[in-house]
Amino acid sequence: MATPDIVSTAPANEPSLMEDIIEIFYAPSRVFARRRDNPRFWGAFLVLSILFALGVWVMMKNLSSVMDAQFARQSAEMMRKNPQITQEQLDKGRRFGQAIAPFAGIIGAVISTLILGVAVWIVGKLFDSKADVKQGVMIATFASFPKIIDLLLVAILAMTVGTGNITNMAAAGPSLARLAPADSAPLLLGVLSRFSIGVIWATILIAIGLHVVGRIAKGRAYAAAIVLWILGTAFAAMGALRGG
Repeated sequence: MATPDIVSTAPANEPSLMEDIIEIFYAPSRVFARRRDNPRFWGAFLVLSILFALGVWVMMKNLSSVMDAQFARQSAEMMRKNPQITQEQLDKGRRFGQAIAPFAGIIGAVISTLILGVAVWIVGKLFDSKADVKQGVMIATFASFPKIIDLLLVAILAMTVGTGNITNMAAAGPSLARLAPADSAPLLLGVLSRFSIGVIWATILIAIGLHVVGRIAKGRAYAAAIVLWILGTAFAAMGALRGG
């Protein structure tokens, strides 16, 4: 009697962190499957933070005119509400804001990734996800890498197309907000800013992560990801409203 072929069950060499980061762009299911039972994410989180730092720095260097226009609008509104504010006070606030803006942007991006991870865990539970909080943060970390594309495109658009007709930071990115009329309401710009390459791509990756890691059906995974996108859009709209 013929004996069946013996299939080796020896594990293959585990891919490196950089391989995971590269593959998340074209083979996300494979990455999440590898990370499902060993959801280490701090290495990827460190790389993501460094890339965010570089991206924010490059973006800020090319959006000074947009920030100046937004600050001038905010200053006029502050003086209208409180006539006791002097121009000297506003100038000091402006210098301080310009000094901390890059750091605030970097810290905000890092903290928002951690918050997104907790949100992935909580919202995923509403859709019967089996992922725990550590797996949720892992999903959010790897899903956030395409957002770097948005930061790079902001700089590229600023250098090639210019920012002369842009007066709100929400409209400076590669999103539908950039196509909106210059006098559009800040709230609308905040919502439209969420229709960008990086944000949509990240939302899709979150759905794939919940499907693979959370072990839920694709339909439920995409429904959970859409809920997360809506929540993120609400925060972006409120931020644009304050900035406007």
